[in-house]
Amino acid sequence: MKYAFLKQLLLALLIWLFAIIINTVLGTLYLLAIKFHNDAGDLVIFGTIYGAVFSFPVMLAILIIINRYAAGFKKGAFLFNAVFISSIVLTVIVFLLFWNMIGIRGMIMALVLQCIAIVSGITSLMTFYKQLVQWGGDFNTVQKV
Repeated sequence: MKYAFLKQLLLALLIWLFAIIINTVLGTLYLLAIKFHNDAGDLVIFGTIYGAVFSFPVMLAILIIINRYAAGFKKGAFLFNAVFISSIVLTVIVFLLFWNMIGIRGMIMALVLQCIAIVSGITSLMTFYKQLVQWGGDFNTVQKV
């Protein structure tokens, strides 16, 4: 397939950017609701920056998984499952690193923000489900969704 890697990169970037947007919106709404900070603009800026920086390794992992599964002609469902599980595990790890680095204490806030990060990633992956499955080697032989 011509330009296959660029298309895989674009898919990984779209998944990543959509997850950042969802995470920033939900995180901002939550932090405003608990009156953590009064300025929504600051929360959006910092949420976007921190979200992009800390989730970049997850996006790279997704790109590598898509590329390797597509090159190995693995089934689309296996590709989706690998990306899905990997992204959740990596999101938990990255969030723990983020939470320790910012130094804010509060278990409930941490758990809620962790759930927001996971839900953002899952929502983004589900939005691009069809495009992910298409990179599997069996796409033309299974029912299209």
